[in-house]
Amino acid sequence: MADSNTGTIETSGNLLFYKKPEPLNSDVHGNLGITPNTVNPFAFAKNTQLVPITVAEFAAAALCYPIIFAGTDRTPAVVMGLQKDHNAYVDADGMMPDGAYVPGFLRRYPFVPATNNGDPENLMVCIDREASVISDKPEQPFFVDGKPSEFTNRAIEFIQNYEVETQGARNFIKVMDELDLFDTHDVTIPQPGPDGQSVVQQKIGEFVGLSQDKLNKLPAEKVVELRDNGGLLAIYAQMISQANWQRLVAQEMKNPAPSDAIGTPAGKA
Repeated sequence: MADSNTGTIETSGNLLFYKKPEPLNSDVHGNLGITPNTVNPFAFAKNTQLVPITVAEFAAAALCYPIIFAGTDRTPAVVMGLQKDHNAYVDADGMMPDGAYVPGFLRRYPFVPATNNGDPENLMVCIDREASVISDKPEQPFFVDGKPSEFTNRAIEFIQNYEVETQGARNFIKVMDELDLFDTHDVTIPQPGPDGQSVVQQKIGEFVGLSQDKLNKLPAEKVVELRDNGGLLAIYAQMISQANWQRLVAQEMKNPAPSDAIGTPAGKA
């Protein structure tokens, strides 16, 4: 898996901050490995507004971020910034707040899965060759005596498990679409009214999420089915996560984008 380098390589999913993916190979990368960046560990994600997540992450992610469904594929993602190319949860030093959930998409960096000739059964692991944590004097080598190290094997296992969860997310999206539970929602935040005494809701954007009204109209047997397969928990986690828009606004105030202006959160991109 780590040594395959034939055929046409197709990376899996959105690459975002990956700049130069290469299939991990003992001949090419035999003397390389990882030296963790403890100074600014998340600097690579500082310009990433939306970070994909799997459905298995909904419950944990819902404690920190709004969860939306982005793009035409309605990929589940957490919103980490109110402006494009800005992550309010990664500060100038490349650090995230203590206690903030770190999505698996970030934790797997600089590794990324890829397929050979588009065959999903032929999964391989690539690395971002331009990642700052890759070193020729590594703390964790990729290979030992020409074979994947224990560190690399753990990374491969993580990638494999993450791909299984990603497929689970695709299945979840398909079910939500079949049940017609998707809807477009406004993002509003409370602001002082014109009189300085009252509070009004100001719209700052819109996003695709799941609808409580549509869920309430489902036949009882469908709701039971969703409960039994874990879908209902994910649905409610996504809905509950919307309480985090105000948290995100507060985070933007702590760590504003360079333009120092709030824009559309995620829209229907």
